[in-house]
Amino acid sequence: MKSVLSLFDKEKVFNVGKNLFVDNLANNTKWVKQNTVFFAIRGTKTDGHLFVEDAIKKGATCVVVQDKEIAKELKESHPEITIVLSENTRKEQALVSRRFYGYPDKKLKIIGITGTNGKTSTANILKQYLKNLGYRVATIGTIGYEFEGKFFGNGMTTPDSIKWYELLDTFSKLGADYVVSEISSHAVDQYRFYGTEFTAGIFTNLTLDHLDYHKDMESYFELKRSFIRYVLNTNGKSVVSINADCPYGRIIIEEYKDSDRVISYGYKSNGFRLINAKISLEGINIDYVYKDYVGNINNRLLGEFNVYNVSAAFSLLLKLGFNIKDLERISKDIAPIKGRFEIVYNKGFLVVNDYAHTPDALEKVLKSLQTLKKGRIISVFGAGGDRDKTKRPLMGSVAEKYSDVIILTSDNPRSEKAENIIQDILNGINKKEKVQIVIDRELAIKQAIELARTGDVVLIAGKGHENYQIIGNRVIEFDDSDVAKKYLTKTACKNV
Repeated sequence: MKSVLSLFDKEKVFNVGKNLFVDNLANNTKWVKQNTVFFAIRGTKTDGHLFVEDAIKKGATCVVVQDKEIAKELKESHPEITIVLSENTRKEQALVSRRFYGYPDKKLKIIGITGTNGKTSTANILKQYLKNLGYRVATIGTIGYEFEGKFFGNGMTTPDSIKWYELLDTFSKLGADYVVSEISSHAVDQYRFYGTEFTAGIFTNLTLDHLDYHKDMESYFELKRSFIRYVLNTNGKSVVSINADCPYGRIIIEEYKDSDRVISYGYKSNGFRLINAKISLEGINIDYVYKDYVGNINNRLLGEFNVYNVSAAFSLLLKLGFNIKDLERISKDIAPIKGRFEIVYNKGFLVVNDYAHTPDALEKVLKSLQTLKKGRIISVFGAGGDRDKTKRPLMGSVAEKYSDVIILTSDNPRSEKAENIIQDILNGINKKEKVQIVIDRELAIKQAIELARTGDVVLIAGKGHENYQIIGNRVIEFDDSDVAKKYLTKTACKNV
């Protein structure tokens, strides 16, 4: 147990209650129990201030609000409760969580990766490099929160600050050396990691996504850039790696052109400069220049986008002081991850499962497949419901450009009708004769496999590692790779 007064700055304590001991933090009444600090968070869908009374009934002995009138009313109605008045309860929650868990970030080396695409793959690649160098590495991201093969939950790409600091505390106590985390733009905006001291950061790229939340690209970019600024302001030793081939990345590079704590990567980089990359079904082979050294990276990953993901990880590790020869040597051991250019089948024709769910990501995977195909490209994809609608026709346009056959289907439609989402995608496609509409995702995958012939490539895009579909309020078990294998067993031999 901790004293509630040790968690807050004195000037923010509006009322001192009777019970000053706490052993739990919560921002949802579902998680409130006796001796809880409850944070009233104003969210996008609801306001936590509406649930303060319920939290007190369930055992909260301290509540944090950002409305002075509410604080006054609570002092009158519940003088026995400690009341904290903060200008920003999200930020307050992060600061208190850090104190509550004993500043776990100071006991770890934490690397944050932000960008529209490539966060999960880059995090996984970085983790593999560090593990092969002998370090114990935890990860926080889209696939889940993991250390040494054990998962500690999943959910948001970057969890809220209570869970964030709880995870850091857990990983620290279990003996982790590094934590590699994906950092979403929502996480930056909502102070989910606020207060954390980062060792390093990566900016992968910025392309169209999440405009339902951020409204415009400039707002979206400012949040991504603010994370890089945050990392560099952590202390005088933190370093970052930036994609020089991304226009937004070049803006950040220009801002820090005089800093020796920033390295760039890419064909347009003056730091870790790519010369050439060969891509095949055996992997990728990268020639590069770093300072006066001409080097080569060879591994089993697939796809042009992985050239950038590997370069991001490799360049950051160089900036952190790791030996370039050691990094080259262990590059060959970096393995692909599920749902990221995952080869599901490669006998006669190719079946690939990829998480691509933005126009840029879809274009990158399709362009990579162009270099591998001998016949047609058959693309199966949809778009998530209750998410950024502006990207849907753009995804349709990209698919039309690089695909011979397009099968439009459902992809976590949530509260929207799949038919309406598909229509939005269709609005970006001129050659409608290329398109087949099969709303049932399993039947769409089956249809693609039955259509495939020798030399063709089937791309199943959008869900990658996910093992579920969200239709309405129901979460249905569903794995693209498993479904594909089911029908490959039944039909593939007939097509080659």
